[in-house]
Amino acid sequence: MLICKDSDLGSLPPALIRLHSHPMPFLFRRSIAPRRRPPLWLDLAVLVNGIPGLDPEELRLWALVLEARRIPCRLRREAGERELQVRRMDAERAEKEIRLWQEENSHGASILPVPESDPADVWPPALFMLLLVFFHALTGRAWPLFGLYRQRWLDIGSAHGASIMEGEWWRLSTALTLHADAGHVLGNALVGGLFLALAGRRTGGGLALLVAVAGGVLGNLWNALALGPHHDSIGFSTAVFAAAGLLAALGVLEGRGAGLLRALIPVGAGLGLLAMLGAGGENTDLGAHLFGFTAGLILGLPASLAVLRWGRPSLCWGATFYLLVLLALSGCWAMALSA
Repeated sequence: MLICKDSDLGSLPPALIRLHSHPMPFLFRRSIAPRRRPPLWLDLAVLVNGIPGLDPEELRLWALVLEARRIPCRLRREAGERELQVRRMDAERAEKEIRLWQEENSHGASILPVPESDPADVWPPALFMLLLVFFHALTGRAWPLFGLYRQRWLDIGSAHGASIMEGEWWRLSTALTLHADAGHVLGNALVGGLFLALAGRRTGGGLALLVAVAGGVLGNLWNALALGPHHDSIGFSTAVFAAAGLLAALGVLEGRGAGLLRALIPVGAGLGLLAMLGAGGENTDLGAHLFGFTAGLILGLPASLAVLRWGRPSLCWGATFYLLVLLALSGCWAMALSA
């Protein structure tokens, strides 16, 4: 530090005189401009083509390519143009995958890549189906110490219309876990596991299971209201057809840029599946299957749209959805046993 009197300023260099007259100018005179954060999401069309904007068919195909390679993406409308956006951290990989796909399909029809397999898409529904079979074996045995018998489980847990209307709403969930016999539970476990695995490859296993079970609950409610207080039903098939509705919702959103007819093809396929698998047999509850499919379609549309915009849920979120389903079903059974 330089200390001097005003009388000594004449002998100092001009630069030191200015410093003495304006102490610490770099603190008081420097204007600090706020830093602008770089955007987190980038327009993939600009990265690949150099200009923004994609036609609906190309946008749909690019989104499917990225989804097959587990690259999160989202659809946004900016300045009147629909953009397919990717995160900055994934931009280089996304651009590379799109360019490779364009090179492979430069001579003919577009061939979409096969989605990469991920155990996290398969094990949640598979484990849940195993738990469903185990619960059937548990409720099929008599437990005299606890006063629980096969008929007791059915009496307190089935989707009995009158009981639901009287306030026992937990039956909407508990009925999904009860089955008439081994063939009933195994059929639901196999078909339901297949549908959930297919949906899980697009939405993640945890989210697919959450939508299916929520659709099953909603389908049971609509079925009880439609068929009246004397109707009674059990079985996971309502949630199985809710999973089919989720698959139809995914198909609708993926085909919406190619015309209304193409977008509705998945719904028609789902209704055909309902006719083949859900309308036969003396004890088949067609209403539960139809309402389950409808509920899965309705709940699947926002879930599919969220995945299409923000990407598949992370492993942490998938596990959260999975645990939420287990806790909800366990809580409903606790209420049924204590009622």
